Amino acid sequence: MTSPPFEAVVFDLDGTLADTAGDVQQALAAALACEGLPPVELGAVRFMIGNGPEVLVKRALQRLAVEEDAELVQRLTTGFHAAYLREGNARSRLYDGAAEGLEYLRANAMRTGICSNKTQDLCEYLVQDLGIAGSIDVIQGAEPGLPRKPDPAPLLHVVGRLGASRETTLYVGDSATDVATARAAGVPVVLVSYGYSARPATQLGANDVYDRISDIFKLGPLRRSA
Repeated sequence: MTSPPFEAVVFDLDGTLADTAGDVQQALAAALACEGLPPVELGAVRFMIGNGPEVLVKRALQRLAVEEDAELVQRLTTGFHAAYLREGNARSRLYDGAAEGLEYLRANAMRTGICSNKTQDLCEYLVQDLGIAGSIDVIQGAEPGLPRKPDPAPLLHVVGRLGASRETTLYVGDSATDVATARAAGVPVVLVSYGYSARPATQLGANDVYDRISDIFKLGPLRRSA
């Protein structure tokens, strides 16, 4: 591996570092059951993840052909969060190559961060359960007062906390939301080819696409997207 031309790397979490769809689906099913609604199948839930729990709930209601109601959405969002904390991360796993990539960055004294639309407490909980807390310098999840991606604010907040610059920070994600976030922040972005995007990662306008996180640090300079 050659040293990448960056001083910091920030990762999306769900669909990028870890496959969390099983636990998301379980927590969502528990919240829906409390409202007398059926679960949404795992395959569909995978493509609902990435824009925060409220959007997840709205997409689930649309999938179930249930009329969206503000109070129902709020109850389901609260219920989802509570169920996720209760059920935990037993079904979540790091993707192949994620641990190796993080180990490489740590061995080369690179600063690392996470920028996710998952709530802050759930991010911290997941990172601990995945056993990568020692490899991440800054964890930034959704919290009151901070806009969610694709607003650039959370990513820029992480970059600032890492003491890095936009130009020397790389953002790694899996979705169009991640590309939009990085572009708005002025940060180079690459995507993984797996993850929770309904569209192929190669069509989303990133600088490059990789099959494994560890592969990012094996290759040459990033190409610039058109």
